[in-house]
Amino acid sequence: MTAAEPTSGPIWVQTLLSAVAVLGGAGGITAVVTVLTQRRKLKADAADVLTDTALTLIDPLRARVADLEAETARARQQAIAANNEISELRVAVQEMTVIIRRWRAAILAPNVTVEELRQIVATSDPWHTGDQWT
Repeated sequence: MTAAEPTSGPIWVQTLLSAVAVLGGAGGITAVVTVLTQRRKLKADAADVLTDTALTLIDPLRARVADLEAETARARQQAIAANNEISELRVAVQEMTVIIRRWRAAILAPNVTVEELRQIVATSDPWHTGDQWT
């Protein structure tokens, strides 16, 4: 053997290796092409799954939002009614405070008679409709 002479094995080994390389290369190319073509399908399937999931979640959320809006409307109506009642009660408390102060002043007056006190009470009581206690 000389240095210029290439070392080679039997021809059948080279042929077998070439066939394996060609088949492996073709299989690899086929695998890459399959992955690339199915990639779009996988993306579409993932988008479909996400859309279905979102729609499944949105319907109950819409119903819950509608319930909360109705509850909010009821709460607002109750708050308005409560504010109106509070305003009416404040007016009534102010009126009663004035009446009580008038009665107190009359009771503490040194020269007032019982009949005068009865007259003051009868004329200053806004809910008194008749002389039912005498």
